[in-house]
Amino acid sequence: MRTFTFTAASFQGEVIIEFNDDGILQKFDSSGANMSAAQQKFLLTKLPIHVDDVKRVLLKSPTAVFTEIHQEVSFDQFWNRYDEKVRSSRKRSEKVWKRLSKTDKLKAYRYIAKYEQSLYAGIPKKYAETYLNAELWNN
Repeated sequence: MRTFTFTAASFQGEVIIEFNDDGILQKFDSSGANMSAAQQKFLLTKLPIHVDDVKRVLLKSPTAVFTEIHQEVSFDQFWNRYDEKVRSSRKRSEKVWKRLSKTDKLKAYRYIAKYEQSLYAGIPKKYAETYLNAELWNN
């Protein structure tokens, strides 16, 4: 599995693109990008279908940037960053964590700060396993 972030000058944010072990496009997530409908349509028609096509896209678009994600986020990193150890079950949370894809693990980890900022004063965080099961980073 190879995962890339894709950015360009024509939109804000990033698109996450994932290729399977055979180098074929498995999925992409544009929820982290602020794009118009026309830009999304363009992306769908020009998206590299094979990992080898990434180079072709880079040659055609001078502002396109593909960055391979090599970072693996461990459960311990997530558990310590989420920091809701009193009410959450480590065992149940780790079970959910193991089912997540590498990309979702990274997105879940990166989204924690945004999630914490969205909480109203006096409202506690969800249990870690609930946070993971609800896939709040996809909202």
